[in-house]
Amino acid sequence: MLKIDIQSKSFKKQNILENIKFDVKKSEITSIIGPSGCGKTTLLKIIASLDQNYEGIVSFNDSSSIENLGFIFQDSRLLPWLSVKENILLVSKIKDEKKIEDLLCKVGLKEYINSYIKELSGGMKRRVSIVRAFINSPEVLLLDEPFISLDYPTALTLRKLFYKFFTDYSPIGLFVTHDLDEALSISNRILFLGSNPSTIIYEYLNEASFDKSIIAEKRNKILEKYPNILSGSLD
Repeated sequence: MLKIDIQSKSFKKQNILENIKFDVKKSEITSIIGPSGCGKTTLLKIIASLDQNYEGIVSFNDSSSIENLGFIFQDSRLLPWLSVKENILLVSKIKDEKKIEDLLCKVGLKEYINSYIKELSGGMKRRVSIVRAFINSPEVLLLDEPFISLDYPTALTLRKLFYKFFTDYSPIGLFVTHDLDEALSISNRILFLGSNPSTIIYEYLNEASFDKSIIAEKRNKILEKYPNILSGSLD
């Protein structure tokens, strides 16, 4: 289990995060939604131990560190001078080329395994990022708006592809997004953040579904009750 208890996080004497406390279990995806600049990415950096300048505790199975961590970023962060397979091989712990090739085939990149990154579209690069994130069977997977800036059909296809990988590998998932529909489609729970400083203002328990009508019904109910929640307010 991943336990987060961040009492405060400041930057240039300004308190950014305050009293952020929640747990995430194996095989669960918790999505984080909040207004721009509220500290969502900072929260992920703290969990990933990339930022240790905060007051509080982050623990995984009673340990202060997460040894097997996967991360999917807003951009692909692939090395352009390496091929698709070489990019995955670089981060793979066991260097199993057959497994890498099999996973790349599963995401529809069979013909691009030996291609360089410049030959790929934006959607293809995100497919490579998904394989890279799962290649070491992570215990915890962090996602920072991984499908942002993609057109809707491509983003939807990649969400479904990601969700298939997630259910196969069953890590702990923490997903930062600005898109409520996206969160409703893949999450077990959604945490809405306020700002100045950011704290959890609302928790929504959810059953993941890609059905458009179900997503729309849930979204409308949330926004009817809290019309300003995406701006960080319950008023």
